[in-house]
Amino acid sequence: MRRIELPTGLARWACTPGGAAFCQAARRRIANGGGLDRKMELPMTPQQRADLVDLFGTKCVGSAFVHLGKANESLLNGAYALPLRQLLIGVDGPLLTNRGQARYRRIVKKGDVHRARAALTARITGVPELMSELALLVALPDPASWLSPEDSATRTRNWATYSAALSAAAEWFRGRARKWKFAERELAVRALGGSKKWTSPAKNAFSNVIGLPFTDAVYTADTGIRMLGPASWRLDSLVADAAAARPFVDLPGRAAATRGTLDVPANGVLLVENQETFQALSRTSVPEQWLCIWMEGYASDALALFLTRLPDIPLTAWGDLDPDGIDIIVNLRAKSGRTIHPVGMSAELYKAGYMLEEDPETAEGCRERAENLSRTAPQEFRSLARAIADNNGLRCEQEGLHEVVLPRLHDELRRFTA
Repeated sequence: MRRIELPTGLARWACTPGGAAFCQAARRRIANGGGLDRKMELPMTPQQRADLVDLFGTKCVGSAFVHLGKANESLLNGAYALPLRQLLIGVDGPLLTNRGQARYRRIVKKGDVHRARAALTARITGVPELMSELALLVALPDPASWLSPEDSATRTRNWATYSAALSAAAEWFRGRARKWKFAERELAVRALGGSKKWTSPAKNAFSNVIGLPFTDAVYTADTGIRMLGPASWRLDSLVADAAAARPFVDLPGRAAATRGTLDVPANGVLLVENQETFQALSRTSVPEQWLCIWMEGYASDALALFLTRLPDIPLTAWGDLDPDGIDIIVNLRAKSGRTIHPVGMSAELYKAGYMLEEDPETAEGCRERAENLSRTAPQEFRSLARAIADNNGLRCEQEGLHEVVLPRLHDELRRFTA
């Protein structure tokens, strides 16, 4: 049912305090299976009651209820000559019960699944290497579920991962037939609708389909890792010496992790979220014994790989004292499989820091995230998350703590090597 165009005066009434409260309550009544022929309880302010009396009259409106049958009759016989249902539809669209809404969502979902399957079918049709995948896709039962075929070579039941892998595989096989080798982001633009659409599960599923490791199948761009401290990298000869570089040196992360000889005679590694803080470390004694690395926000796959190739030395990280700062470190822990301890990120330091001035909506979003992290984050992050949540989600950037943290940072790091 399409939305009804209400007369101007009635549309204006629906925006009054009483009109808005009445329409919302009546729609809830219908959603819960109620009718529009009896009394409906409705607590009202004097202003809201006055708004309802203006439209329906005093015979329909009590102190805390509206008689819907009489209100419907009054509206039909009045200047607007509309039934109550049409008023509600005109204000906020079709009326559905909870059962009807569930049925509507099922119908919409079936349509979405059907269209997605048809689009993927069209994309992989005509690719000889994907004939078996096409047969599995076409044989799927009625589209009541987003699950992919059980026997797919993608080895995933997640539809988004499955669809991305097959779409990329179809483009990749066509490119191979033309003797063209795609770059990673080039293939994503062609097959996935954007250069940044790759996910790790999709890459793995794609590799399963084509039978090649991802890094062999496409050209992958390396990512520079900015560092300072005891580390050197050699190929045939010395390529980079991070200990001698001032203020820093950039190494290609994947290449340094997989080729040549990487020597890290450091006591440990300190990862830093922000660039100014990273460069401030060069003015301390920390880089004499600790390899300092700039994370550059959320860490790249190259940095995660680089960390997996380091010797068994302590890994630490100093980030902003906010939900993102916590998430960045937790995310890198998961990607690298290495334990990374926070430094300079205690609840006490947070309380002594300078809070970022933000609008209430942004702060509330941070508060909700911090509240969740106070229960779900690794234990050593929870007290900080709790402090952020208790302070209404206000964030503290690490740069404002340089004067407090930097002079004692080297001493704090020593506890991880004791």
